[in-house]
Amino acid sequence: MPFLSVVVPIYNVEPYLRECIESILNQEFVDFELILVNDGSTDNCSVMCEEYAELDARVIVIHKNNGGLVSARKAGLSVASGQYIGFVDSDDWIEVDMYKSLCDAARKFDVDIVICDIVENYPEQEVKRTQIVAPGLYGKDRMKQEVYPIMLFSGEYYQFGLFPSVSNKLFKRVLIEKCQFDVDDRICLGEDVACTYPCLLEANNLFILENKYLYHYRQIPSSMTASYDEKFFEKIMILWKRLNDLKRDAEHLVPNFAEQLQYYFTYLVIAAVNNECSRHNQKSLREKKIFIDKMLAHAEMKKALQAVHMNKIPFKSKVYIWLLRKQQILLLYGLIWLSRSRKFRSYCS
Repeated sequence: MPFLSVVVPIYNVEPYLRECIESILNQEFVDFELILVNDGSTDNCSVMCEEYAELDARVIVIHKNNGGLVSARKAGLSVASGQYIGFVDSDDWIEVDMYKSLCDAARKFDVDIVICDIVENYPEQEVKRTQIVAPGLYGKDRMKQEVYPIMLFSGEYYQFGLFPSVSNKLFKRVLIEKCQFDVDDRICLGEDVACTYPCLLEANNLFILENKYLYHYRQIPSSMTASYDEKFFEKIMILWKRLNDLKRDAEHLVPNFAEQLQYYFTYLVIAAVNNECSRHNQKSLREKKIFIDKMLAHAEMKKALQAVHMNKIPFKSKVYIWLLRKQQILLLYGLIWLSRSRKFRSYCS
């Protein structure tokens, strides 16, 4: 039985998969199994997975029909045998000492979760990201005082106290099983949010490494290009149900959890409006307005927009929220399109 199981969900990432897998297999820490979950890839990923399984006995391959990230993580977790579980996204990579650092801390402190910092890798630069919650060992009492009050909203708009990603963390298997298997397979927006924060609430302790930027998030230009998702609003509401259900269990641990959710949901509302106003959306302006009005009529959206304190919101988002509160959809639509103008952005800078 290995100490660690690493689960990698895979779907059509052929250009990046070798770097990802080899960064794991070349770890200084060796007491692990690597579970590659091919989630119905239509490129060469399935063949590549089998090649690595033939080369290294630690590699286990699962082939399944495409079901999304949540179902792929569950499939990997269902065969994992390690005491601890780690996840790596298949287009990312990790530092050679990542799992040594995380597992050393797990063994030393016997904690439920171990966390490291991350690096965002853009085509021409990399940006180190440090979490707001300070490094160190946290028991339950300290978590209640210093982690829970800011874990989802730190006081700065869309600044999490702890990154929502599951990939820069190590989880005790009994903990991640309880939370990951409870996530709805239909969630395909905020998959990490839906698992990480329930884990944090369930955890009795955690440890955050200091100055350890060990996980690399590849920022792919094509994935950063705005496109229209006709099911975006539906995805938000599925995620919202998961988080809203969590609120009942969280209230005794996190008195301000409802407020944190409101700020997070406000961000999702703005993202939904931006999606509907995408230049790739072929609807007429009238149809877009009708759809946004319908979104804003939803009780939870309306409640979140009215509840947030405007002094905690950046200026641009503050304008968006004010216009949404006043249901000035056409003005907001014009502002969004103006803000996308290169000349306008140059003037503002």
